[in-house]
Amino acid sequence: MNKIWSLEDVKKLLAETGKKEGFPCDEVPVVISTKMEKTMGSFYFRMRGGKMEPHSFRFSAKLLNGTYSGEIVEQVILHEFAHYYVNMRDQVNHHHDAVFKEACRSLGISDHTYFREFVALVPKKGYLLLCASCGKTIGRRRRIDAVRKIVRTKVSSCCHGKIKIREDVF
Repeated sequence: MNKIWSLEDVKKLLAETGKKEGFPCDEVPVVISTKMEKTMGSFYFRMRGGKMEPHSFRFSAKLLNGTYSGEIVEQVILHEFAHYYVNMRDQVNHHHDAVFKEACRSLGISDHTYFREFVALVPKKGYLLLCASCGKTIGRRRRIDAVRKIVRTKVSSCCHGKIKIREDVF
């Protein structure tokens, strides 16, 4: 098992990098999200009066829980700092363009644009929507409230019959 990163660890790395680059980010909130499953990190900003303002850094709890090596975690955190740095410096959203990639290289991290270290997603409980007439699978949902609304208000697209539900794991 790898190191489990705390919120303070993340803030410390961001603060050190900001100080080193001459572009502090101490005032930008850092959020650890349990809802982020595919995206491991993100930097949010908002436009106010034609000016770009930082909103927050968000990191997946899955990234920080010890599943990944410290090197990978640092790469993701610094990747998001690079977004902050180039966007706030130039007041332009650079996405993953050449300016962003140059900032990544100057920070000593890879300039690849997506997270490559995926761990297989754990199957979760959900609900299959089935046609009551022919048994064809119409869809699947995770939330029971959405399933109940569909069953109550819709008919199947194949036979225009009622829709039944079945619990499943996917």
